[in-house]
Amino acid sequence: MFQNLRQGGTIYILDKDDVPRLKIGQVLNVGTPTPMYNTQTSGITMGFQPTMEVTIRAKVDEKEGDFAHLPAMQGVHDYGNMVVTDNREAMLSEIDNIKQRAQQELDRTERNKSIIASSNDMFKKLNPNYAKEVERDEAIGQLNSRLDGIEDTMSKVLKLLNK
Repeated sequence: MFQNLRQGGTIYILDKDDVPRLKIGQVLNVGTPTPMYNTQTSGITMGFQPTMEVTIRAKVDEKEGDFAHLPAMQGVHDYGNMVVTDNREAMLSEIDNIKQRAQQELDRTERNKSIIASSNDMFKKLNPNYAKEVERDEAIGQLNSRLDGIEDTMSKVLKLLNK
């Protein structure tokens, strides 16, 4: 729990922008828990207990900064593109979740490639013009690669003749 952190304790920060990066900081100060009321009730508590929040000052990468509005009774907080925790196992779990989502995307990519190939085959069966276009494009591609090979061979022959 963030309210139980003390000076010198460890705080883990996961920056999830683009390529995830882990930063480890040292707690410099933990503020006093303050009540935060639900803003949807416009200050009317109606018997609801406010959530308690703390601000933690930490040193990360030789820079000092504040982590505000951390829930005092929790140990993990998500700022959107950044996750802050005081628990190494919670951070490992968060990193594992990111890795699993990325693996799922890779798996979907392979599946989508097979869907595209299957769709192209169906297009060929149902649309003779499409089949002719694909066949023509493949033939042109083969001719281009043959020409590239001939150019390379000619270049080697010219070099040998020049010697």
